[in-house]
Amino acid sequence: MELAALNSSYIGFLQMNAIFFIGNILLLWMMFRGVTNANLYGVNTFGKVMHSIISLCVVAFNANTYGNVTSAVNNWAYAASESGLELTGGMQNFVDNVGATGYVNGSMIPSDPLGIVFYVAILIGLIGGMWTAPAPKEN
Repeated sequence: MELAALNSSYIGFLQMNAIFFIGNILLLWMMFRGVTNANLYGVNTFGKVMHSIISLCVVAFNANTYGNVTSAVNNWAYAASESGLELTGGMQNFVDNVGATGYVNGSMIPSDPLGIVFYVAILIGLIGGMWTAPAPKEN
């Protein structure tokens, strides 16, 4: 019974983060669409500054959601391993693959190098793409 309650709580937490993640992907798409429009039609300095600030916020929101999900998966596996119950084969495989050695808090900085590279690349694409856009075109 304890493991079922544990699983339900973590699944609920992951579902909540999935909703946030979908919203974050939509925000990223909107930001990249802004870069495309800036390069097509031009943008002034104010637009570049505002886009940069919002891009930093959107990437921070994405990284925070990613950090919450990775910590939830780690904590779920660790709690299952510490439950003292005999785990099913699939659950034991999950615990072994995660390799959690303790509880962790979510962090805005990804815990894996690939996640860091991913979010830095997104920031470079958003901010670099905006600042290399031309000035507004005269009619």
